[in-house]
Amino acid sequence: MKSVILRLAHDQQGFTLIELFTAIVLLTIGLLGTAALTAGVVKGNIASRNVSTATAIAQSCFQENRRVGYTNAGTSASGNGCTTTTTNVTSGGVTFSRALSVDSSVTNVKTLTVTVSWTEGTAGSKSLSMSTIIASGT
Repeated sequence: MKSVILRLAHDQQGFTLIELFTAIVLLTIGLLGTAALTAGVVKGNIASRNVSTATAIAQSCFQENRRVGYTNAGTSASGNGCTTTTTNVTSGGVTFSRALSVDSSVTNVKTLTVTVSWTEGTAGSKSLSMSTIIASGT
């Protein structure tokens, strides 16, 4: 009986080729899943950064038009840096196209709408549109 136990203990010295292959396959599947998840997180971070930048571009346009006041909003008078002409703004290697439209169909009220567009690699063209209202100070 003692020789059987010694022989069994002696035969169990390492891993078989099948055990090693199974471990490598499982490890590979886990690492590929992690790599795909990481790529998705990076794309999400880039998209979030671009939306934040587009929002900041639109907000700066609104602030500039509030600075020049109701009368000059949307025009180049008084040194307004955000007029109804389309302007390109580059930030972080991405070119954003900013377009301002002014609707003054309501008396003593101007509705300013800024649309910011950009291209996001394989995700294609993206855009963000924001509006604000400026009233005359009569």
